[in-house]
Amino acid sequence: MKKKAEKKQEAPWRRAIVDCHHQVAETVSGLLLDEGALGLETEDDETRAVPGKAAVLTGRATITATFAREPGLEARVAGRLQRACQYIPKAADLSLEWSDLFAEDWNAVFMSHWRPFRLGRRVWIVPSWERDRFTADRVGPGAAPLILHLDPGMAFGTGQHETTQLCTEGLEQYLDAGHRLDRLLDIGTGTGILALVALRLGARTCRGTDIDPVAVKAAIDNAADNGVGAVFSADADAPDRDGPVYDGVVANILAGTLIELVEPVVGAVAPGGRLWLSGILAEQAPAVIEAYVGEGMKHLATVQKGEWVRIDFERPARPTLVR
Repeated sequence: MKKKAEKKQEAPWRRAIVDCHHQVAETVSGLLLDEGALGLETEDDETRAVPGKAAVLTGRATITATFAREPGLEARVAGRLQRACQYIPKAADLSLEWSDLFAEDWNAVFMSHWRPFRLGRRVWIVPSWERDRFTADRVGPGAAPLILHLDPGMAFGTGQHETTQLCTEGLEQYLDAGHRLDRLLDIGTGTGILALVALRLGARTCRGTDIDPVAVKAAIDNAADNGVGAVFSADADAPDRDGPVYDGVVANILAGTLIELVEPVVGAVAPGGRLWLSGILAEQAPAVIEAYVGEGMKHLATVQKGEWVRIDFERPARPTLVR
């Protein structure tokens, strides 16, 4: 009698290994985090250098990203990288491979990839396993550092992407300058990281919206864990032009989606209110600016970090619609 063949155990995690030009490694890392990477490791000429030995410069970087296994993961990530290659110089020869990661390897890999880091001027993102031993450094004069406890997970937004950094810097500069944010709307809230930053910096209340129910739950849980659950709410409702208005709106999503949502996003900004937009490649900025100025917003600034930009607007007290 033949033995029934045992079903091969499926690895719960997948590793994406990306080889690319070293100058685009930071941007590629950000895209992988956008797609839900739970941890990243980058090897390049600098990290491969061995003291006392002559360096062999390759100009290449290898990025290893860990993902939870899910249907369509490989195609989704490959598609995102392929689209990005159309806009990012020196990314044309990027290559992508996949491998399995089993549970016995996970804890060490996961925790080694995730360490506390500074976001903006004085916000620190600290994972749970560092909670009891981490001490933030004061950087320059001014207010003391702020610590947010946030673990990487299925929802987007852990602070390492340039767009999250740009939005954090914008909120930080605005609130540290003494401006009030009584009501903030965070469109595409993900883990709620920008809402948490704003609330800890002095915003009074915040609502997060996200089409992903996993993100909504993650944002609510993270707000409670960071002591701001009472002044934060999250839901899956899209902004509505005829809905409530906010004196601040931040949207870190994608340029195409921002253009599609221009009317409801502008409608959510109160007269005199501030709008921060990101998730925008530098080449896409003119189209986004044109769409929002055409809807009556005043363009204040465009700030760039790497290949990405944040665009700041203000809604005038009186409409200035461009025909």
